[in-house]
Amino acid sequence: MADATVPTRRPLVVVANRLPVSQDDDGTWQPSAGGLVTAMRPVIEEVGGAWIGWDGGATGVPDRVEGFNADLHPLPLSRAQIQGFYYGFSNRTLWPLFHDLIRTPVIERRWWRSYQEVNRRFAEEAARIEVGGEAPLFWIQDYHLMLAPEMIRALHPASPIGFFLHIPFPPPELFARLPWRKELLRGLLASDAVGFHTARYCDNFRRSVSRVIPGAEVDGDEIVLPEGRRVRTGAHPISIDAGEFSELAVDPETERELADLREQFAGRHVFLGVDRLDYTKGIRHRLEAIELLLERNPALRERFAFVQIAVPSRDDVKEYRDLRTSVETEVGRINGRFTEPGGDVPVHYLYRGIPKPQLAAYYRLADVMCVTPLKDGMNLVAKEFVTCQDAGEGAGVLLLSEFTGAALEFGADAVACNPFDVEGMSFLMETCLELEHADRRDRVGRMSARVRENDVYRWVADELSLIEEGAAARTPEGSGTRGT
Repeated sequence: MADATVPTRRPLVVVANRLPVSQDDDGTWQPSAGGLVTAMRPVIEEVGGAWIGWDGGATGVPDRVEGFNADLHPLPLSRAQIQGFYYGFSNRTLWPLFHDLIRTPVIERRWWRSYQEVNRRFAEEAARIEVGGEAPLFWIQDYHLMLAPEMIRALHPASPIGFFLHIPFPPPELFARLPWRKELLRGLLASDAVGFHTARYCDNFRRSVSRVIPGAEVDGDEIVLPEGRRVRTGAHPISIDAGEFSELAVDPETERELADLREQFAGRHVFLGVDRLDYTKGIRHRLEAIELLLERNPALRERFAFVQIAVPSRDDVKEYRDLRTSVETEVGRINGRFTEPGGDVPVHYLYRGIPKPQLAAYYRLADVMCVTPLKDGMNLVAKEFVTCQDAGEGAGVLLLSEFTGAALEFGADAVACNPFDVEGMSFLMETCLELEHADRRDRVGRMSARVRENDVYRWVADELSLIEEGAAARTPEGSGTRGT
């Protein structure tokens, strides 16, 4: 497990919104390529266990797939449940609220009822799992399942239970706007440990508990509940498989892709954006900054290219369809304004996901990587970029929003920006181009070293250790407690 020992001997039951498998065009099922699945495979391989997740509407999901030592428990959801639990409460209520009200959260009681119902279904599925004689460790993932720890605790009072939030936890002043704030906190506090990306999110959670749960007290990194039970909290930034991306960066297929891209963009400064098409990612602000850059600096226009890779996201939600329309309109307007007859467009827009070797080639090609979300729990694109750049001995610059979790890890080695200050961001884009090569190379090297030291395997080990420690410290009186 990548220099990290497995911190639990118990069978592991992961409870997540999605299953860890995907289906190829030929119908073959295989482990998904996502970071969480990659990180969990060595642990699951050693201790075994199960994974519960929504089946995504797929049929014929196997009980197991080759290369992933866990029983799969697909959970079908009705169309009404998907609309209320997933597209409704999870993504139109919690997502905007937890991202600092970038969009106004929609408060719908029918969505809340659906959220409760689906969380209960996940918990009941967990209760049916048999993974040997020892109590399993339940590890619940993300904002879709914030009620599940309490529901699972009621059914498995002795088991270690942990929760990790993959998005920011908002300041208590914002969290307080949610009518069901107490219910969500009670759900989380049934865990032995609750994990976050950063100390700031962790502190926001503890302060919210102090304000909302009567009699709860904060003691360092622990929350002491009225009945005396202690819940551990921890800040463990999620990361990537640095070794995998280092190898991918210099893979022969990546090298071929890179040679083609260098020919295509020869003689130009290449800026790159890679994002899900989500309103939190700041894509429109980024485009406005690029327009100001080209407006202010005519000499740059024929030596500049911005490539925006926008991965489709939540097309069934009106806000996301509207965002796609507005982004594509902005791209067309900028290209219409700055493209000369017979010349190439300044903005290259790809509305699709791309294969990993091609993505790694774009990372190595980029002179400036624009990671400028309005709010982001961590942002793994920034970590993928510096890892690929370093492996290829590149000297690309990371322009990084100060409102990402990654900004706290990379510090002054990234060029920090405020994405809400569009004009200021456009000046910082020029600054990125003006940095000395040796300085850029040193920055990339230091950031890549941090990613290697704190890779995704370290994240898994730290989180599971925190959960085991919390469970071991639980008092006999608290072990059967339903919640707070």
